[in-house]
Amino acid sequence: MRRLFALALVPALCWLGIATHTSAEAPLCALSSDFERQVISSDAIVGAAVYDLQTGVVWSGGHVGPFALHSVIKPPIAWAVMSDAYDNERQLTKLQRDALFYMVAWSQNPDVTTLLSMIGGLPGLTRFYERWGVPELVDLTHRSRWGASLAEPSQLARLFAALAMSDSVPDDVRLNGFDLLREVVDAHRWGATIPEHTFPGWESLIKTGNFTVPESADDDPVAKINPRDYTSRTRLIADVREAEEALAEEVGETPLVTQAGDERVLIRMNSAAIWLAAPWQGSQPRYVVTIMQESFLSWTSSRQFQNQLGEILANAIVLRETGDWSPPSNHCLKRALS
Repeated sequence: MRRLFALALVPALCWLGIATHTSAEAPLCALSSDFERQVISSDAIVGAAVYDLQTGVVWSGGHVGPFALHSVIKPPIAWAVMSDAYDNERQLTKLQRDALFYMVAWSQNPDVTTLLSMIGGLPGLTRFYERWGVPELVDLTHRSRWGASLAEPSQLARLFAALAMSDSVPDDVRLNGFDLLREVVDAHRWGATIPEHTFPGWESLIKTGNFTVPESADDDPVAKINPRDYTSRTRLIADVREAEEALAEEVGETPLVTQAGDERVLIRMNSAAIWLAAPWQGSQPRYVVTIMQESFLSWTSSRQFQNQLGEILANAIVLRETGDWSPPSNHCLKRALS
């Protein structure tokens, strides 16, 4: 990992010269009707957004949500910790730098609590949301633990756009944050990738979040099991079965017992990507892409679906950048449904 707070050499990059825009909403089908067709044909609950950082347009489509963020919240925490150190003219210790690396690159959860404590916990992170201009996330983020934070796809896109472009983020913090995202291992980055060889030199800095939750109804014992207490999926499913079997002894066989026996679980999966243009174009942040889904697909199938959605959106962006895209009529959603 590159040394945090070292001077990054990006000659053509000038963050203060990047204009900020007031974002405007647009239907995602206007960018890609293929995305809408894919969502309609799937049993998954899916939402996505594409933020054009140059024009300020945010295309969003599918289900609004909000969806659980899980590990996607880790880059904002890293930005906040590094900004706090910068504001107070403190150098990060080796332990702090290591914690930032493992939290973002390897998605280690224990480091989250350690790093949050450096900025005053969740209230401290709230202050950074307000500073970055995304106050709408405050309530959704702080009703529960960081892992259960919530956001709509367009809100997540605005959050990562702030990390990429906001004047309130110190230049060194942003560049070091990008270096952290470059170190994210393959197991924690997928979806929203740039098609290979299409834009030579462009980068897609991706962070993902995912979690497996047993299906439950409000009054069933399985709802009392907290999946965050488990590191083993096998042990989690075993406890779900035991809870359901205890219920079955009193009321007989239930659909939930069958579902637990079939290891039917809800997969939450999301991703956020910051696209950077090629170095000879200034390595300027150009797009933010967010994809969020919940489904009863297997974890592997959920990941494949996330990849597929990312490819669809990436190809739509490529067509737009190469001049081969033209906006459809205002009835694009109706056409996508046909």
